Amino acid sequence: MKNQRIMIIGAGDFQLPIVRAAARRGEVILVAPAVSDAFKPYITRSYLLDVREKEKILDIAQQEEIDAVQTDQTDIPVRTVAYVAENLGLPGNGYQTARLFSEKNMMRDRMRELGLPVLPYAVVDDVRQAREFYRYLNCPIIIKPMGTQGSRGVVEVTEEQRLDRAFVQAMEYSDDGRVLVEKCAHGIEFVCESAVVDHRCTPLILGDTHYFGKKSLFSAKERIFPSLQPKEITDQVLALNQAIVEGFGLTQGITHGEYILDEGRPYLLEIAARGGGVYISSDLIHLRTGLDTEDFLLDLALKGTAEINIHETGVFAGYRCFYLPAGEVVSVRGIDEAAALPFLHSNQLDEIHTGMQIAENTNKTSRFAMIITGRDHNEWEEHVRQVQALLDINVQAADGSLKPIIWS
Repeated sequence: MKNQRIMIIGAGDFQLPIVRAAARRGEVILVAPAVSDAFKPYITRSYLLDVREKEKILDIAQQEEIDAVQTDQTDIPVRTVAYVAENLGLPGNGYQTARLFSEKNMMRDRMRELGLPVLPYAVVDDVRQAREFYRYLNCPIIIKPMGTQGSRGVVEVTEEQRLDRAFVQAMEYSDDGRVLVEKCAHGIEFVCESAVVDHRCTPLILGDTHYFGKKSLFSAKERIFPSLQPKEITDQVLALNQAIVEGFGLTQGITHGEYILDEGRPYLLEIAARGGGVYISSDLIHLRTGLDTEDFLLDLALKGTAEINIHETGVFAGYRCFYLPAGEVVSVRGIDEAAALPFLHSNQLDEIHTGMQIAENTNKTSRFAMIITGRDHNEWEEHVRQVQALLDINVQAADGSLKPIIWS
């Protein structure tokens, strides 16, 4: 019997869990711009390519005679995974459907067609159009590049005189010379993960999002599950999420949706046809529901179907992130002690070492993340404080001063 060959696209920290799981099923063909040593024990071959190079990756998939293609916890490969699957007749989502879950303008246009609530928005290719939209709304706006992830190039504009610079910043990350401008809503934010089999959406976990104080980074410091908001509100979010996922026609997979409550009504911020990053897919779904997400995704990629075996575990779980200031890491203490705590799960602490150079933090991709559990919210917060008390990391800034971890 031929050994199964599974192509995984993407090799960031959060793709390691699905690569490990794929290695238990057969040969792993990994495609990514760079592949760290952590992946090497689990892969048969790797190809160093921009994951958006869908034609080249399709050629590789054909040469390798792959049996499945998959990704998780990252946006950019989603369209390429769908393109390869569609062209090779493998289980997956159609390329146009993947575009709906990846391209911000198509996402919102489809919601309008479905009669779902959408924040006011426009797609523009020059600053004059952005200025006209700002004046029309007469309220703060968000400018988002059309094809980006990790909050790169996302800018909030609260004053018209700052719009020109914000527009230039966003355009630097646009892959098609256009940006989305949208009303900036301020309210409670939610994150929702769902499983889809044969076009049917099953909600998995719903949580709350809390941000770092520097809102310009658009970076969550923590996402905690379950949500602490009243049931009448969370039910509205779940209903909107299901209407979007099924209305967009997703065939299979995990979805990651982000929502905001504005004037008492939930609105979509973003939705993706992949599991949430920062270990949401690999750890938090499992901790809350018992679902082995990687095996679920691989079953779908190989067979086109999978069982959604979930139950309420009663575990309160979430991720907690921190930044390090720009400069050189000169002292690191407490990592081994923190990693040994029974309530600390997957984390990025082992990446930190003395001599490490830290660049200026401009988006959420430079965060360091940890998964923490507790029996309830109070215990979870106490566990976070215990980890914070143990970790003692100092960075020497360009001016010679020592600066500690940035927790909020």
